[in-house]
Amino acid sequence: MEQDEHLETEMARVLKHAVQVPVQMSDSLTEKLDRVMLHPWLGLPIFFAVMYLLFQGIFIFGQPLQTGIAGLFAWLREAALAPLLGGLPQVVQGLLLDGIYNGVATVAAFIPIIILFFLFMALVEDSGYLSRAAFLMDALMARLGLDGRGFVMLLMGFGCNVPALMGTRVMRSRAMRLLTMLVIPFSLCSARLQVFIFFTAALFTPKTAPLVVFSLYLFSFAAAILTALIFKNKFKNNEPFVLELPPYRFPTVRQMALRGWQEVRHFLRRATKFIVAGVVLVWLLTHLPLSAVPASAGTLAGMIGGFFQPVFAPVGINEQLTIALIFGFVAKEIVIGALAVIYSLSGDALSGAIGQQLDWVQAYSFMLFTLLYTPCLATVATLQSESKQLKFTALSLAWSLALAWLVSLSFYQGARALGY
Repeated sequence: MEQDEHLETEMARVLKHAVQVPVQMSDSLTEKLDRVMLHPWLGLPIFFAVMYLLFQGIFIFGQPLQTGIAGLFAWLREAALAPLLGGLPQVVQGLLLDGIYNGVATVAAFIPIIILFFLFMALVEDSGYLSRAAFLMDALMARLGLDGRGFVMLLMGFGCNVPALMGTRVMRSRAMRLLTMLVIPFSLCSARLQVFIFFTAALFTPKTAPLVVFSLYLFSFAAAILTALIFKNKFKNNEPFVLELPPYRFPTVRQMALRGWQEVRHFLRRATKFIVAGVVLVWLLTHLPLSAVPASAGTLAGMIGGFFQPVFAPVGINEQLTIALIFGFVAKEIVIGALAVIYSLSGDALSGAIGQQLDWVQAYSFMLFTLLYTPCLATVATLQSESKQLKFTALSLAWSLALAWLVSLSFYQGARALGY
């Protein structure tokens, strides 16, 4: 008996020092909050208001940090790297500075925004509110052939589509799982968020920018809903939905710090795997053959852009943006790095060049296409491994490409017809 008590005491001591348990609200306070948060009419407006405030916070706190880091990278290039590499041949200098350094530095400047995004999302998720959002959306999702779990997976996709796709394993119904996997790639992941924040900062005012990004999240939901409506009869499901609502919690500082560090580590891994290789390849395409003017129509990149121009011209996407989109198929983080290489600029200089070359209609059309078109290579590989059907993977790719082109075409031509 004494030994059992000793073991219990020792276990309690170890747990106290090793595990941080978030503070929970009382049952009475949880019930009072749920009367508002789960209200049949107020619940969804509150949820979208919370998401809008999240994006507003990202811009308010993230943009100054992004500008500071971009300035630091620009100073490092001019003060240290350019003099250090001055003795190398011009072609090698261009590859190292205008290619690798500009591309990676431009993408790396978004690290503070990505950290803030996941910190704010962790507040929403770990507080217990995410389960309530799933409960609120269950009635709507049922009409789409899905359930509240599908909505949770969509929200998980805001971080990265890959773990959201893998999360569908909790569904016993294969039909519902496949339909959920078909809509998840339309979630606006953090890699796409980098692209949108860059373009909104370059072409929209600080007051308008959060609304623009929020509208893209609404388009993300709309694309998922449309996809589910179109394909729900192909993937029919009768599995019941059971959801437990946890008590409201206050996330700990340690939880928040771990979440931010995990996302930075994930970003750095992708940078070493995809971004460096991508920007090097973009630099080669925009500088070969050596006899051509860099980034001109005579380079390999110019030829590729010209070949696809009849497809992308009707949606307002020029040759330079076309090249960035092609490389975005590998990883969306490469899009901004590719533009830095194509224009041989980074930071504010790149934003200024984009702002002078495009108007807001072209930029928004490009962002719509980026939101909806083919997901990154890792997502495609996960779709194939989780579905184990090549036909299903091909359907997902073809549908996303077709929807992206049709939506961008409708917006761009409609805006031009109205005189914008």
